Amino acid sequence: MDLMSIIKIEVSVPEAISAIEKFKAGRLKALDELGQQFKASFSEAINQLLNLEMDLFLGGPGQNFNKRNGYKEKIYFLKGFGSITLRVPQDRHGIFNSSIIEKHERSDPRLREDLALLHLAGISNRSVAMISKRLLGIKISKSTVQQSLNLVTEQASRWLTRDLTDQYWALYIDGTNFKVQRRGSTEPEPSLVVLGISSNGHRSILAIEPGQKDSASCWQTVFESLRDRGLRMDKVRIGSMDGLPGLESAFKKYFSQAVTARCWVHASKNALNRCPARLRVTFKMALSQVMMARSESDARAQFQILKNMMGSDGIRAVQTIEKDLESLLAHYKFEQKYWRTLRTTNPIERINREFKRRTKSMDSIGESTLNVILAFIALKLEYGWQMYRVDDHRHENMERLHNRLEMAAEKLLN
Repeated sequence: MDLMSIIKIEVSVPEAISAIEKFKAGRLKALDELGQQFKASFSEAINQLLNLEMDLFLGGPGQNFNKRNGYKEKIYFLKGFGSITLRVPQDRHGIFNSSIIEKHERSDPRLREDLALLHLAGISNRSVAMISKRLLGIKISKSTVQQSLNLVTEQASRWLTRDLTDQYWALYIDGTNFKVQRRGSTEPEPSLVVLGISSNGHRSILAIEPGQKDSASCWQTVFESLRDRGLRMDKVRIGSMDGLPGLESAFKKYFSQAVTARCWVHASKNALNRCPARLRVTFKMALSQVMMARSESDARAQFQILKNMMGSDGIRAVQTIEKDLESLLAHYKFEQKYWRTLRTTNPIERINREFKRRTKSMDSIGESTLNVILAFIALKLEYGWQMYRVDDHRHENMERLHNRLEMAAEKLLN
C-alpha cells in the first residue's frame, strides 16, 4: 500500500475557483494557508494511524486485561511541515510503544540529518539556529545543532580507519596544521596526512591522524596503521614528500621498494627564501625550466644552466635545490603522463583549504567534531577525484564545477 493513499484530499469546483482567486490576490499568503491545511490533514492522518496502532496492540496476545487510558498530547516537529499536534493514545499498563512516533521522540529524525548536513557545509550553529525556522519550519537551538553531529561521529571514525583493500602505487605524504577554535581561542593542531594513487589511477585519502610532522616516530605510527589496515607496502613505488627531518628514512623503512620524491612547490619556496631579492625573478624563471623539463637529461642540463647563471651570488638558493635534486627528478622514472601529478604534494593543501572554508564560521570544534569534518572533507574531495584518473588533467578543472557535498553527506548519514 502506498502510504500517501491514507490521506484523501478532495477539492470541489467552487473550492478550487475560490483557491485560485486567493492565489491571484496574494500568492505567498495563499501558499501559507494551503500549507496549514496540509499540515492539519497530515496531523489528523498520523493521529488516525496511532489510534489504529493502539487497537491492533490491544487486540494482540497477552493484552486481554489491558485497555485504553486516554491520550497524551505532544508537539512533534515534522520535516516539511514544522510543528504538528499529536494525540498519542495511552494504555492502562503503560507498555504501548508506537512504531510510528517513538516514545520520547520530539522531532523527525530526518531533521537531525538536515542539521548535520548544514553544519558540515560550514554554516555556524548560530546561523543554523537563526534560519531554521524558515528552512525547516521550526526554531532550533544552538545546542541541538551541535548535537546533530553525533549522528555521523561513528560513521566518520569508521571511514577514516577503513580497510585499504585497493592497491596503491604512489603516496603523497605531508604534515599540515588545522586551525581549530577551542574555548574562545584558535590554535594550530598538527595532523599527518597520506594520500594514495590507486592501481586504477584515482587519488584517495588514506590517513588523517594527529601528530607532529617533524617527528619520525609519529610518521612510523601512521605507516604502521596503514599496514595494519591492509595497505600493501611492497606495491608502493614512490612517495612524494617534503624534506621533513626523519620522514624519508622512516618511509624507506616501511616502503623498501619505493623511491622518494621531493615536492617541487615546497622546494621552490625554500630556495626562493634563500635567494637575494634582486635575483628572485631570474632564479624563479630558470628554476621553472628545470621543473618543467621534457626529460630527466634535459632537467639536469637546465639545472646546470641555472647554476652557472646564478654564480656565487645565488649559491645558497642553488644548493637548496642541488641537495635534493635526485629526489626532485624522481618522477622521471615513471610514465610521462604522471609527471605533473607526482611533482607536488599540493593535493594535501586542498584538504587544509577546504577545512578552513568549512570551519571559519564555527564557534568551537571538539575532537569528535574535528574527525567528522575531516571525514566529510575527505569524502567530498574523494568523490571529485573518483571522476577522473590522475593522468587526465581535466579533473583539476572539473573539481571546481562538481560539488560533492550531498554524496559525501549521504556516506556519513547512511
